Amino acid sequence: MWVFGMVDTSHEPALGFMQIVPDRRAATLLPIIEPHVANGSVIHSDEWRAYRQVSSLRPVRSHGTVNHSVTFVDPITGVHTQHIESYWNRAKMKLKRMKGCYGDKVPGYLDEFMWRERFGKTPTDAWNNIIRDIATQYPV
Repeated sequence: MWVFGMVDTSHEPALGFMQIVPDRRAATLLPIIEPHVANGSVIHSDEWRAYRQVSSLRPVRSHGTVNHSVTFVDPITGVHTQHIESYWNRAKMKLKRMKGCYGDKVPGYLDEFMWRERFGKTPTDAWNNIIRDIATQYPV
């Protein structure tokens, strides 16, 4: 099982998106990347082969890479993937606090993690946002 992820660094901490994917080929990843990237985005990635075509996507302004076999931050361009690494670490820590999970439950756990990062950082926020969403779906 592979988890593909990307983050929006305009938020602090960066907000991410994660999805279970069957493989790490460009044909699988590029259709996931494109609808989640705003026009004019700057993308940083490692040099995984599937990412070579990222700069050809419609909304991408530029694509910088870092070679992880040499360094984790490109000394010339400053390109790094530390934001996605940090986001993924937060997700893994959540799973570890749960003492792991069954493989078939991972997509749901990732969805919940992403939702809580955006709308439920505290129990009160989570409750208020759920009630607001229910009220929006079922107006009186």
